[in-house]
Amino acid sequence: MECGGAQEAVSSMALRSGRILGDEKPIGEKRRGILRSRMSLDRDNPNEEKRIGIERGGAQAIDSSTAPRSRVALGADGFPLDGVTRGELLGNLKHADGSIYTSNSYWAKVYRLYDTSETCLESMMTTVPYDSCMPNWRVCKRHAYRTMMQIFSLKLAYTSSYVSGPVQLYGYVAVRDLLNPMRNYVFNRTRNDPLVVEHDGFIQMSGPKRGIRMQAPVLIEFDLKIKTEGEEEGDDQQVIDGVAIFGDRISGHARVNTQRMDGDGGSVDIKFAVLERASEATVQVGISEIEKGSCLSLCLAGSYTSPSYVSHGKIQLFDGVITAEASELSRTVVAVARDSKLVVKLKLSQKGGLDIHRCTIFPVEKHGSQSFIFNLGVATVEVMVTWSTMDIPQSLLGPNCFAHEFMASEGVEYVDE
Repeated sequence: MECGGAQEAVSSMALRSGRILGDEKPIGEKRRGILRSRMSLDRDNPNEEKRIGIERGGAQAIDSSTAPRSRVALGADGFPLDGVTRGELLGNLKHADGSIYTSNSYWAKVYRLYDTSETCLESMMTTVPYDSCMPNWRVCKRHAYRTMMQIFSLKLAYTSSYVSGPVQLYGYVAVRDLLNPMRNYVFNRTRNDPLVVEHDGFIQMSGPKRGIRMQAPVLIEFDLKIKTEGEEEGDDQQVIDGVAIFGDRISGHARVNTQRMDGDGGSVDIKFAVLERASEATVQVGISEIEKGSCLSLCLAGSYTSPSYVSHGKIQLFDGVITAEASELSRTVVAVARDSKLVVKLKLSQKGGLDIHRCTIFPVEKHGSQSFIFNLGVATVEVMVTWSTMDIPQSLLGPNCFAHEFMASEGVEYVDE
């Protein structure tokens, strides 16, 4: 296996990002003083307690999903006998009965669960360097790395009843963070276009659309069903319906975790890690110079390398058949910690020939882009990584977007249901 360095391509990515950013104004001492005073308000105020809890990663007002967990066999130590850690769903929040849209609970209000809109924010929002990047954009100390969540995989662990034929899964899984609490889909399929889940149970993810900022807890919204032979959606089997909370201090830095979310009709495993001081990487894969009629299969996977920790998380970037008509194959958004590097491994398979393996390493940046071209003889594959921090200035944020997470709870009255 050969490893090559990534080549820089800042100017081309500035054009592809479709956004020219101006210089943002620094936050003055007066503004910082206001922020500090807001954070030190009366802690006897229940709403203020919730706001402080949000910033510290607290998990107040969480109710167990007692129905699913009652079916989990526990050992004498109180842990599941199957050895899989269980996640918790927020109580009394479901799509089926509409409670998720009408709830007056704190979490429902702060994370705007009543709003079904997709997040308005895109990836690569701070790709183009600012004039104020000091001392220069390569070693920019103006923009900060942020704590981010990386979701490696979703897996259908089991279903509570027998399903004849292939499992056709549809619905959605969406993340809500307090940078913008609208839905950031990691899986989204309609009943007319279900995903056929293979024997390994893995759910092919389509997102996220942008990086997941985790300066505060994030919510993950589930509404997954299995399509049956019935003609109506009401005939289908509900796998999981609800909202789970993941705190920003749920695990140590870069530690890969798996949590099982138990629903009324099945369970879903989510494999993830919390990455401190991370940058958003948008990985784009393109293909060219491929012979017509070629039967080629391409698989690209990402992982991390670092002298300070070992992460076993694998990120699927692309896996499928490529044709001569293909150009840009995929776009995947991942999080990469400052103390690591992104490793992209390529495997090209051709009918009747030997598999071709290559890899390249991309060092972490705050701005700009890097690209590497694999000349494989039968095809040319370009991998381009565009960097952006989640330290997005207020001037680029739209409605329901918050540069500081505690702002999302301002003016929200908490009702203890």
